[in-house]
Amino acid sequence: MSPSEPILSVEGLTVRVGTATLLHDVSFDVARGEMLCVIGESGAGKSTLLKAMQGLMPADCRRFRFAPGGIDVSGAMPDQIGLPRTRWVMQDPLAALNPRQTLGRSIAESLHRHAMTAEQRRAATLDALAEAELSPEFHDLLPGQVSLGQAQRACLARALVAKLELIFFDEPLSTLDALVQKKIAYRMDALRRQSGAAFVFVTHDIGFAEAYADRVLVLKDGRVEASQTRSAFFAAPASAYARALIDAAETLGALRTQEAAE
Repeated sequence: MSPSEPILSVEGLTVRVGTATLLHDVSFDVARGEMLCVIGESGAGKSTLLKAMQGLMPADCRRFRFAPGGIDVSGAMPDQIGLPRTRWVMQDPLAALNPRQTLGRSIAESLHRHAMTAEQRRAATLDALAEAELSPEFHDLLPGQVSLGQAQRACLARALVAKLELIFFDEPLSTLDALVQKKIAYRMDALRRQSGAAFVFVTHDIGFAEAYADRVLVLKDGRVEASQTRSAFFAAPASAYARALIDAAETLGALRTQEAAE
């Protein structure tokens, strides 16, 4: 795969459930190592998009190409294909982690594809915890013994330790308080740059997209409203809806600043 070749290319993705069409002819590319932020209001189709990519919802697609897995097909359904060498980091880390497994064991399971001794696997797991700013003591703790922020960092460590090339995130910061959000967002972006993995990051947070996105994909009622680089999106949004999202975020930010000053 050449450096300029998209790691994932999707053309004409449509998701129907009964008589309802949840995604309408959605097309997008993900470049190797980039952060693609998917934004939009609740019900826009953001989580549906991720579920379709993970094979959790029935989907039709004109063309579907995942370069690392050697997948390049027309008229195929992603749920029939599956995406090797990817991971989905969920909104609720406690739902993603086995409550009866220590964090260390959950992370180590991501190394099953790698030929390692038990000592090497433990060392890699401890390194992953350290990269996520978790001390060695967390290796032997259960999910219920740590905070939500710490559990989410463990999920991030689990995703990155396997040296995956594409990771999907479904609003992983939304359940955390503002200070923890900022810390984890910064750490996630740093780890992305270090690992070279591409991130598809679903979020309501326009500020996150402004700070970390390479490109922005805006969904509204299951359709693509805008697909732009970060600089182009914030300078000249491609649709009135995209402009309204930015304006609403700026208004909310101003109100919060005013409240903090009072």
